[in-house]
Amino acid sequence: MFTRFKRLAVTTLAAVSLTIPAFADIIPPPAPSPAADVKPGNPAIWTIEKPNGGTITLFGSVHLLPNNQSWRTEAFTAALAKADVVVFETPIADMATPEMQQYLASNVMNPPGVTLSTLLNADEKATVEKAAATVGVPFASMEGFRPWFAGLQIALVMIMKQGFDPNSGIDKLVEAEAKTAGKALDYFETGIEQLNIFTTMPADQEKAFLVIGAKEITENPNGLKELVDAWAAGDVARIDLLMNAGIESMPELGKKLLEDRNARWVQKISSTYMADTKNYLIVVGAGHLAGGKSVPAMLRADGITVSGP
Repeated sequence: MFTRFKRLAVTTLAAVSLTIPAFADIIPPPAPSPAADVKPGNPAIWTIEKPNGGTITLFGSVHLLPNNQSWRTEAFTAALAKADVVVFETPIADMATPEMQQYLASNVMNPPGVTLSTLLNADEKATVEKAAATVGVPFASMEGFRPWFAGLQIALVMIMKQGFDPNSGIDKLVEAEAKTAGKALDYFETGIEQLNIFTTMPADQEKAFLVIGAKEITENPNGLKELVDAWAAGDVARIDLLMNAGIESMPELGKKLLEDRNARWVQKISSTYMADTKNYLIVVGAGHLAGGKSVPAMLRADGITVSGP
């Protein structure tokens, strides 16, 4: 099911989307949650005891969360306190750099004379217009955007109206806390490396990303809520089913989003983090830690003992 890509892409690129001035008046503030209505959470955690001393802890992040979702467990708090180095997918500050702004300016807009209307046939345009109307985004406001970015904007507006807030995202909160505590920080990728996955999609895949994703917005609007519920319950099998299963619908994109990135991260963990005596806390998207091609699964396949689900 294509919905796995949409969920992963939206959570990964939320911070990027919020930097685009054209959408400043469209993306709503997150819906408030009652302060007393705190949802309990017990996300899964994985641990590696290194042969030479030191520990590597893996924790799955959700990049947008309702502000009433509990997630900080005793195990996570202990791992953060113990960590010498905290590792994330990409630096959040990357998204605000002049280099990133120039990259976005060069990659989110259609060429002159090309609009979404010229790229879509009548049925495809009707599907996208329906999804846009559902979340309150004028289709005309997206005409200049490339299909991959227009699709992300529609999805992001929808989930923010449901109360999901990038300011409550785990990466942002933990990175700030780690900096305050004087922890060393490391990253697997740059922001541009992440975005290249989308900006280099072939034209047919890019259009499919928009159209099929738009259809799912009207048919399955609660997809991210289901994912967060599974993550908060520590249900790794459910996360795998919701986020990673069915990627055969677009195998090339699925491989780039998950398997290839996981393999690169595992290589760094095995060659660098396992070689010293430091304690590491690794915080990456929850989808990267679930399933047969996940980071824990690849580490185990390399002969590394990983405790956890």
